Amino acid sequence: NMLLHGIENPDIQHRDSLSQQAGHDEDRYSLILANPPFAGSLDYEQVSKDLLKDLKTKKTELLFLALFLRLLKPGGRAAVVVPDGVLFGSSAAHKKLRRTLVEDHHLAAVVKLPSGVFKPYAGVSTAILFFTKTGVGGTDEVWFYDVKADGMSLDDKRAILVPEDQFGAVPSADFVVANHEKNNLPDILRRWSQRNTSEKTRARTDQSFT
Repeated sequence: NMLLHGIENPDIQHRDSLSQQAGHDEDRYSLILANPPFAGSLDYEQVSKDLLKDLKTKKTELLFLALFLRLLKPGGRAAVVVPDGVLFGSSAAHKKLRRTLVEDHHLAAVVKLPSGVFKPYAGVSTAILFFTKTGVGGTDEVWFYDVKADGMSLDDKRAILVPEDQFGAVPSADFVVANHEKNNLPDILRRWSQRNTSEKTRARTDQSFT
């Protein structure tokens, strides 16, 4: 997949990322983009003891998030695809993980995806978490976007629903607003890029009343 996306010399290592042997990469990376396995097979006896100290669970999606926090340098950023259970799960591990992201680090955004985006391979509902490792908190507000359409049908066929020049997050032609119901991706980027402007405007407004 990395080769197909233009990374000519990827450093690919065949190993169990959750095992004890992966511990030497702590505080090593400035950026992590990941779609880790959900409900994958797990050899609990081989899972890193350091990870289990952070989060005692057999849920691979939670363990991977705990791992990414260990792998990131302070100030390092991550964008991770997770199942909806990470957002709404009620177990002690789910709650601890969410508390860690919000109170100990900076959870910047949650982008909720429609359940068909990974068809025909899986129909699970997912979201993308965008966060920065700080160790000192920093989450004042969390930006949220509920994606309803990504330009393709949400069935097993995943047929493209918009003209080619209107497809993707950055269409090749000026995006037609009428196509928004079929492709939310350009709107996500537009709103994300404008979020800081809105925050600065709000801050100036707040200051004017002090």
